[in-house]
Amino acid sequence: MFSVVNLLVLPSLVIFYTQSEVSVHNPFYCYSNDPIRPRSMFGGIHSIYEISRGQTINANVSTCNPTKFWMAGRHGAILPLAPDVPNISATVARLQSEILLNYDQGRTSLCASDIELIRNWRFDPNITMENAGFLASSGWDEMEALAQRFQIAFPSILSSTYSPNDYFFRSTDLQRTKASLNAFADGLFGVNGHEQVQFEDVPEQDVFMRSNQYCPLYIEINAERVEQNAFQNGPEYQEMTTQVSAKLGFHGSHVLRNSDIAILAQICRFERIWDQNSTSPFCAAFSIANSQVIEYYEDVDLYHRFGYGRPEYRRLYENLMCFQMQDMLRFIQSNDANDHKARIFNGQVNQFMTLLSFRAFDDDAPLTRHNFAQQMQRVWRSSINMPMASNLAVIRYDCDDDDNDVLFLYNELPLQISGCGPNGVCKQSLILERFSHFLNVNCMDVFCTNS
Repeated sequence: MFSVVNLLVLPSLVIFYTQSEVSVHNPFYCYSNDPIRPRSMFGGIHSIYEISRGQTINANVSTCNPTKFWMAGRHGAILPLAPDVPNISATVARLQSEILLNYDQGRTSLCASDIELIRNWRFDPNITMENAGFLASSGWDEMEALAQRFQIAFPSILSSTYSPNDYFFRSTDLQRTKASLNAFADGLFGVNGHEQVQFEDVPEQDVFMRSNQYCPLYIEINAERVEQNAFQNGPEYQEMTTQVSAKLGFHGSHVLRNSDIAILAQICRFERIWDQNSTSPFCAAFSIANSQVIEYYEDVDLYHRFGYGRPEYRRLYENLMCFQMQDMLRFIQSNDANDHKARIFNGQVNQFMTLLSFRAFDDDAPLTRHNFAQQMQRVWRSSINMPMASNLAVIRYDCDDDDNDVLFLYNELPLQISGCGPNGVCKQSLILERFSHFLNVNCMDVFCTNS
């Protein structure tokens, strides 16, 4: 089995919350007075990259010479998507008024400092339909800093002087992924360094980067949300709904709708990723126990859409990443002197599916509607494994024995791969043999097949 040694190197606080049992709900929890605010560790795919990344890249794991760098990453922190902007602004403004009324009439269990945060909250007027889904300034900073850390670790590969012979940059056709690559380039080449970069054109049908959007079989099987919907209708989620509603003063037949709770959780998360040092008023609605439930609800969805929840379609999910796996394998295999030194890709959360070929984050027991309490130590946690700016980096080290070393890093942490070293280093021959079926196949023929 393949895994990531992330929990071993994260701060002890994260270990405590990710490996503990289900938290006890405290209706009087005061968010604004909590200096730690650990709910940011349960943000799902809208989590802060800084929390889960490795703190030190050890480039000296091999005695050989690092020569090639390949990375597939996700964009940094973003603004709300277009369908969400009007919902967030209208719904949160309505709930803000209702919560303040509930407080004045003694129906909430909010502390005074939390209610003041809610009273003074205003929706950022700079978030409009015109810039919906754009990379946030914090997302730019994430990507820029990521590039700088990789450059410090691998200066012989990632030169601070741009050359199209050395660098290949490719994103999807979205502002947030293009801007993420711009930020990454600035991290490498300095302020406005991206202006000199020749970014690859994005085809109208981008099968390479967004293969799942062009696979009818994948679209068909992922239209279902059976397990996630069942968990939402189950006792844990319904109890969370009642608890959040009561905290905000909505009782009896006036409990909040699921959509209202989803939007409150959404604005809480967005404001956290825009400024991790600030307080987001509507985070006060959720205890740690509530946040665990919401995170699991979303993890069940991702597990079945992007992960191991449909074992009968395992081969399909792996084949969907054929283009990127083939690109990576051919890149580390090639000894062509004209090769780039670095190939850098940026896309969306479906980039995570690349890791399925490595059997990463595969739990012993599947995530289902029935085993929330038993999954507190699960490996499949989007908050840790799929935050904003998450990335897979592959570095080739040239060795004298002609069997090169290959280092695999996920979010700047070593992937532990069966048959490889505990430091994430594999022999090139092992990787090429294990994934040989990707090397010479026509990906257009196989990417949407289940065989």
